[in-house]
Amino acid sequence: MKKVIILFTSIIITSVIITSCSKTPSTNLVEVTAKDYYFHMQDSIPSGWTTFRLKNEGHATHFFFLTLLPEGFTFQNYISEVGPAFVSALDTLKAGATKAEAGAVLGNLLPKWYASAKYMGGTGLIAMGKSTETTLKLAPGNYVMECYVKTPEGKFHSELGMIRPVTVTKEVSEMKEPENADIEINLSNSKMEIQGEPSSGKHTVSVHFSEQPPFGLGNDVHLVKLNNDTDLNKVIEWMDWMNTDGLQSPAPAEFMGGTQEMPVGYTSYFNVNLKPGRYAWISEAGAANGMVKEFTVD
Repeated sequence: MKKVIILFTSIIITSVIITSCSKTPSTNLVEVTAKDYYFHMQDSIPSGWTTFRLKNEGHATHFFFLTLLPEGFTFQNYISEVGPAFVSALDTLKAGATKAEAGAVLGNLLPKWYASAKYMGGTGLIAMGKSTETTLKLAPGNYVMECYVKTPEGKFHSELGMIRPVTVTKEVSEMKEPENADIEINLSNSKMEIQGEPSSGKHTVSVHFSEQPPFGLGNDVHLVKLNNDTDLNKVIEWMDWMNTDGLQSPAPAEFMGGTQEMPVGYTSYFNVNLKPGRYAWISEAGAANGMVKEFTVD
């Protein structure tokens, strides 16, 4: 009888060990640290649903933006051909050119292959010392991660090293699409439609990309906390990189995350913890067209 009990116990323990070892994690969390001026994270991640937790340990507002490169093109292509085009356009603006003139310079300098690159999301702007989480679904491929906030002197952070390659492998994450969003934002080219009550406490926000402009910046969402005396129009102006002092540190308000643009039909998610105060949802490209929603949390 004693031998039977020992054998039975051994089978149970072996079964528990095998089950524990074979269980696939249901979450795919990637830790990203932003500093002045670089990102620290693992070099490759699985494809599928992924949660990025960005911790800003720098002395300025940061974010990250992901671009999926066309097949056959590399991070070095991006560094040598895309980055300089944006720097030249910015220099043209600083020299007194109009946005239209700078846009023409940018269009002439960007390589033809860049039209096949895909903007695949990222975190919204996040204030120094803060963290934010954004969940995205990513296809396998070679990506570029960058932050193009500007220094007080007007240089893109990416120029100073805040840009890196990320490989998304063919191994698929077991993580499922989040189902607990209690605030939904739908983005078209003319409207930001919001469902759900942004009350005090923690929320998961889903962002649905219904439309994107045919060229230029796409639709995105950033959450910003405003003081009683903050001029929202100045915040909107600051978010436009084509203004000479746009995105130039320091930021005029406390940014709390969000999501960068993604292709039509995609959905991304981000988490926020709201405290009583004055806030606004801002779509960077659509703000001039009224895609701004100010609200108050009691």
